[in-house]
Amino acid sequence: MNDEYLPIIFLQKQVVFPYCNVSFRSANKNLAGIKQGDSVVALPVRTVLDVLFCRGRMATLSEVVEIKQEEQERVWSVQLKGISRVRVRRTARFALAVYEGVEETERPGQERLREDLRKKSQELIFLINVNESDKLIHLVNFLVNLPQLSDFVSNYFILKFPRRYEIFVEEDVERRARKLLVVLDDLIADLKAKREREH
Repeated sequence: MNDEYLPIIFLQKQVVFPYCNVSFRSANKNLAGIKQGDSVVALPVRTVLDVLFCRGRMATLSEVVEIKQEEQERVWSVQLKGISRVRVRRTARFALAVYEGVEETERPGQERLREDLRKKSQELIFLINVNESDKLIHLVNFLVNLPQLSDFVSNYFILKFPRRYEIFVEEDVERRARKLLVVLDDLIADLKAKREREH
């Protein structure tokens, strides 16, 4: 259990998934003392209540990849890389947080779920037909455990914050992956319907 206080960054309607990066601009004064390479706790915020009552909420232990102050005074441009899910234990002055790790391991018997998630992701990539299709498929095939695969797919394909948040805060890896499969099915159905209307 970690008793060290780390800076806490409140992300308004944004999520940092583990193994993934997110960029944002912020006028949060807590960023003034943070440097590239620092570890921080990134907490997704839906409303002010998530800031006021953040104890017990899911967040992401993250590394600061880049941080620079923009020409506008007190505005920072920040890029974070997610490391792992954590739960906020307590905070100090809305600036620092103590966290505990959230264990995420693939259990025996989840191989089929991982392969279903991989196949659905590949199908969606082919339907989108983006310039990076080959690269994306390679990455999807490269990720060999369910937590990493589900976070990568969630980060890349789920664009709306409420859905991203719902997937992110699901602590059970298997339930998270099953929720994600439902989202992918919906996206695939929407894309197929759109193609049919266009032809």
